[in-house]
Amino acid sequence: MNITVFISLLFGLQAIYWLIGRQSSKNLKDHKDYFLAGKNVNFFPLMMTFLATQVGGGLVLGAAEEAYQYGWPVLLYPLGASLGLILLGLGLGKKLAKFPVSTVAQILEVVYRSSMLKKVASLLSVISLFMILVAQVIASSKFLLSIGFDNTPLFIAFWSIVILYTVQGGLKAVISTDIAQASVFSFVFFLCLALVLFGQPSLSLHLPSMQQFASVSPKFSGWLLMPMMFMIIEQDMAQRCFAGSSPKVVSKATLWAGIATMAICFVPVFLGVLAKTMGVEVVPGSSVLIASVAHMTNPFVTALVGCAILAAIISTATSLINAISSNLSSDFMQGQKSVRLVRWITAMISIAAIFFAFCFDNVVDMLIQSYDLSVSCLFVPILFALFLKKPGRLPSAVLSIVFGALGFCLFRIWEIPFPKEIASIALSFLGYGCGELFLRNQIREQSAA
Repeated sequence: MNITVFISLLFGLQAIYWLIGRQSSKNLKDHKDYFLAGKNVNFFPLMMTFLATQVGGGLVLGAAEEAYQYGWPVLLYPLGASLGLILLGLGLGKKLAKFPVSTVAQILEVVYRSSMLKKVASLLSVISLFMILVAQVIASSKFLLSIGFDNTPLFIAFWSIVILYTVQGGLKAVISTDIAQASVFSFVFFLCLALVLFGQPSLSLHLPSMQQFASVSPKFSGWLLMPMMFMIIEQDMAQRCFAGSSPKVVSKATLWAGIATMAICFVPVFLGVLAKTMGVEVVPGSSVLIASVAHMTNPFVTALVGCAILAAIISTATSLINAISSNLSSDFMQGQKSVRLVRWITAMISIAAIFFAFCFDNVVDMLIQSYDLSVSCLFVPILFALFLKKPGRLPSAVLSIVFGALGFCLFRIWEIPFPKEIASIALSFLGYGCGELFLRNQIREQSAA
């Protein structure tokens, strides 16, 4: 890769993103406008922001690295995210959009009539989203180091620009820059795929043999189920459902975003598998995706792909920053919140994520753990909340969260011959069922008395 070309392209694109974000930040009226963009986002920007939110460091860099090790089954990882979006498009997104709330945790307050439950759910959401945000910063740091970009002041400048336009414009700026960033990485990834396919006439000779890859079966449920289930309870995704101009627009946008996510994420998985089967040498600590592109194309295309990777990472990061800020300000702060205050909260979250990024290393494993925490505790009570015709019963929701949390901790200490993710969710369903049985017995006893 030509580092000079890469840095020039990178900061040129950053300047464009900043200008777009700055333009979008004008005329922000209040807290609701900052986090929900006036609740009038139409189909195309909504589809692009759903796409940009999902295609991040895990689905690009992480998937390529896993594909280099495990082969084609890694497609289950982006498939999980795609199926989650498609589920939203088939009806769950409509249900979310119909709630007059700004966070997923507030749905629990509306359905189960408990402010404390809202705060517990919001805290779990914040922890999960923050871990995913840290994973995006880690992904950017590892990627830049892997291509020989070891310049701390420029790294800080890079993230400072991201923080600046995210803090300034809220969801409006995030959506506007998401459109630009999703356009960049979509075009570049498909261009790279075309160049590789047409530039390698003997590609058919490199069809992969699964014997070359490590055993993947223990990772199936984590790759497929956790991203899919997390999509339904994820604050940054729900925030976009709340911001859609209508439930119908939300359904259409999520459905097409799911299809586009799978199409785009096929490229890094394909290149990771191809790098392994062609015997491309990947230096420990370097990027499998960049090594593959550098081997099969030229330095300019490699620099373009580098910029596209970072566009994918920061588009996810800005969505997460805004979602965490929404949780903290909407669920824990009483009264009218000024735009200035929520901007300060957003800035502090961003700075904290950069600081914590130096404490962790594995991007995909961290993402799966983050998904698992929220899904284990919140998937069941939120799923029931979306389908209940009348107010839910608080003990059932509380026991579901408690049992799910116990499962999340227990199955990491005690090895079982069954996917721990599914076991945790099953335990959460059991908790909800115990709550329902307990309440029915109480009603029966009161009736008998």
